[in-house]
Amino acid sequence: MIREPTPTRRAGGATAMQQIELRRHAPRDPAADRLSAAGRSVAEDVGRAQSGVDYVAVFVSPAARAAETAAWFLRGAGVQLPDHAVVPGLGGRDATGGSPEGMAAGVRTLFEQMPEEGRALAISHTPLVERAAFGLTGREVEPMRECEGILVSRHEDGRIQVEELRLAPPDPA
Repeated sequence: MIREPTPTRRAGGATAMQQIELRRHAPRDPAADRLSAAGRSVAEDVGRAQSGVDYVAVFVSPAARAAETAAWFLRGAGVQLPDHAVVPGLGGRDATGGSPEGMAAGVRTLFEQMPEEGRALAISHTPLVERAAFGLTGREVEPMRECEGILVSRHEDGRIQVEELRLAPPDPA
C-alpha cells in the first residue's frame, strides 16, 4: 500500500515541500509500444487510489506507454492534465544512459520545473526507477512492478526523502 511521508510544516501549518511520484509504466501490449487492456485498467485503478491529489505537473519518458499510463492514471484520479513534458532522461536517454547518478540528477532537475510547492507525477521504466532510488539514497530497492515507484520529497531545507510506493500483491485467484 502507498505510505505518505510526514511533511515538514511551515509556521501556520503549511506544507513546505515538493514531491515527485516516479512510477513505472502500466502493463504493456507485448506487440507494441502501448498499454494492454489490463494495463489501462491497472493505471486507472492506481490513479483512482490517488483521488484527491492535486498534481502540478506530469513528466513522461518518450515511450508512448508512459504517456498512456499518465493519461489513464489521471483519468482514475479525476484530475485534468496539468503542465506536462516529455523528458528523454526518464527513458534513460541522457548522457549517462540512465545511470543511478544520472537518474538522480534528472529527478533533481524535475524539481526545478515545478512550483515551489506541489506534487508531480513522472512515468518511467524499470530499472530506471530503481536506479533513481539508488542514486538519491545509496540504497538498493527491489525491482518495481508495473505502476509501482518511489515518492521523492524535497523539503524546503533541501533534504531529499525517498519512500517506496508499492501496490498490494495481486490476488492469487
